[in-house]
Amino acid sequence: MPDHPLYIAFIWHMHQPFYRDMLTGEIALPWVRLHAAKDYLHMAEVLARHPGVHVTINAVPSLVEQILAWAAEKEADILVTLAERETWSDAEKRTILSLCYSVNWAKIIRRYPRYSSLLDRRPQAQADLSAFTPADYRDLIGWFNLAWIDPGWLEHDAELAALVAKGQGFTVADLRLIHAKQREIAASVLPLYRKLVAEGQLEVSTTPFYHPILPLLADTNTAQRAAPGLPQPEPPFIAPEDAAAQLQLAIEAHTAHFGAPPAGLWPSEGAVSPEILPLVRAAGFRWLATDEAILGRSLGRALNRDAGALITEPAILYRPYRVLAGGELGPSIIFRDHDLSDRIGFIYQHLPGKQAAEDMIYRLLDIRRRLNDPGTPYLVSIILDGENCWEHYEHNGDIFLDALYEGLATQPELRAVTVSEYLSAPEQRPAAILARLATGSWIGGDLTTWIGDPEHNRAWEALGRTRAHLLAAQDASPDRSGLRDAWRALYAAEGSDWFWWYSHRNSSQQDAVFDRLFRHDLSAAYTALGDEAPADLAEPIHRGAAAGDRRPATGYVTPRLVASPYPGETWAAAGLLKPASASTGAMQRAESEIEQLLIGHDTHALYLRLDLRERLDKYDVAIYLCGATCDSANQRPRARYADPDQAPANLALGWAIVSHHDQPEPFLFRAGGQETWISVSPVTSARGERVLEVSVPLATLGLALDSSVRMLATLARDGVILAQVPEHEMGVLTLTAFS
Repeated sequence: MPDHPLYIAFIWHMHQPFYRDMLTGEIALPWVRLHAAKDYLHMAEVLARHPGVHVTINAVPSLVEQILAWAAEKEADILVTLAERETWSDAEKRTILSLCYSVNWAKIIRRYPRYSSLLDRRPQAQADLSAFTPADYRDLIGWFNLAWIDPGWLEHDAELAALVAKGQGFTVADLRLIHAKQREIAASVLPLYRKLVAEGQLEVSTTPFYHPILPLLADTNTAQRAAPGLPQPEPPFIAPEDAAAQLQLAIEAHTAHFGAPPAGLWPSEGAVSPEILPLVRAAGFRWLATDEAILGRSLGRALNRDAGALITEPAILYRPYRVLAGGELGPSIIFRDHDLSDRIGFIYQHLPGKQAAEDMIYRLLDIRRRLNDPGTPYLVSIILDGENCWEHYEHNGDIFLDALYEGLATQPELRAVTVSEYLSAPEQRPAAILARLATGSWIGGDLTTWIGDPEHNRAWEALGRTRAHLLAAQDASPDRSGLRDAWRALYAAEGSDWFWWYSHRNSSQQDAVFDRLFRHDLSAAYTALGDEAPADLAEPIHRGAAAGDRRPATGYVTPRLVASPYPGETWAAAGLLKPASASTGAMQRAESEIEQLLIGHDTHALYLRLDLRERLDKYDVAIYLCGATCDSANQRPRARYADPDQAPANLALGWAIVSHHDQPEPFLFRAGGQETWISVSPVTSARGERVLEVSVPLATLGLALDSSVRMLATLARDGVILAQVPEHEMGVLTLTAFS
């Protein structure tokens, strides 16, 4: 019996939401264009340098459609439009400020002096839009776009390198040049993918066209299998025909782009259920993939890991399975190693690239040693987003990827293969048989990210009403004009992304945008038929920021300032501001140094509590406050930190509570105009290891009950802002006169 290497199947999942507004045609956000410039081509170019390594890329069809439309100059997102203007309205400036810092601050923005300077001045511009000149806004847009281009292109493309060297004073012509380069990169993505497919180094798999959660399209009731008692929409959404249609649309698009139908399927979010297997089989797929949690639940047993996070019974996980249902075997199913996948997605970004690659190679070799069965061809499946983690790595991830691929190519005991290559090998042993397939996804092994919250269920109910309207129109007149466009709009609304952002677990500064896109897609289904959309689709389903990230005060608080490690009941009614968590979306930074800011009041004083994730004495803290007297631009005092040498930023605000790392007593400063701060007095405070609590009389701040105060907290070291909360705008607290 021949010795086999340990086979490794990497599946890099490439996906972004369908940002085209089906009602207006507007492209609301720039992430398809930017990931095309930084990641989609880059991942294939790195692979091409290592011909002995074979991988699978999962290309979502709705993403490919958007890439091609941008490359062909058929559409452009809103930021492209703003970039090519000479002036902007206040609302447009806020859009620029909201979007153009959305990249890793420490590893990318701080690399470029001009961009870094604009980051330090960001709080000032958020408070007073006129604090940035037109040149500042243009440079901000320019650097944001340059930062979102693969650094290899920035270094080797002469025109881009010249713009990096120029550094500032970008013109509209410069920004148009950047856009042209981004189009050039986007236009190169599919040709390189096709070349690598033809050479046998790459397999391209697919996902249902608009990235829907297939089990929920088939029947939303199935979500209760992994979460008994989970609230459901009324009536339930049951549309297996839509699931089949999304699969068929994906196959047609894939065949058009790559010349043959896809063999493999990554169901959106790895979500599976027994109901989707006949649809997948009927569509002709030979394999699909999901998460190890689904295998454990399907087998009715835990897949345990040891202290080193390695699977204790590796032979169970590292093989393909098939499900026997109705006397027929379904397609092969591979189950990803959750830990190895997450190491690339979340852990290795904190290590030097070569060291991270060595750790992965070591773990794979240890898995082969533990299997102790070289006569059997085992397969380790490593599946994760192929686009979202690289901004946190050195040089966009290629130091890690080059070292990883080189290690795989030179280790005879390891071999990186495409999934189809492994499954079709003559020595492949028969797949193990599963009597049942559990229902769930790669997130927690269940479907609660996309259903169960009140906003989720309102969205599913709106989707169901729209679908019922389309069916009635189609039944009444099968040849009715606009039916095709109406169904396309409905299918776009079935995408998982809208439901992701309705979850209480996920929040971003663009929640309202995602909510609008979902409702507009539904409205477009009506308008395509010449019908008027229901009035309720004009009303947001999203009812504000996620409760876990932001909440208003619910009553008076009069806490005793002791800076205990946990706030306790005395702070329970306070308002809350938290940075967006690492799970809130592709564009959020990794965990902030700030855990939360609690804001409370009684009839006499304002109380603030800042909780950090690290020691307080490592940072300079500034909490800025602005009442109604500085709401109009001509009344805002222009202000700066009390100590310009240690100042992380300028800010146009009324008051600042400043606590330096080497001074135990916080001080209150008043903005004195002409960019100066005037020291007022120490403030009542308490400091813990990771906590700062302060109180200030309302009268001192010129505040009264039933007025509002805006606020912003920053954390700095050596004059550089490391974190702030809120992250994208000032927080507002109403000093409610509670009864």
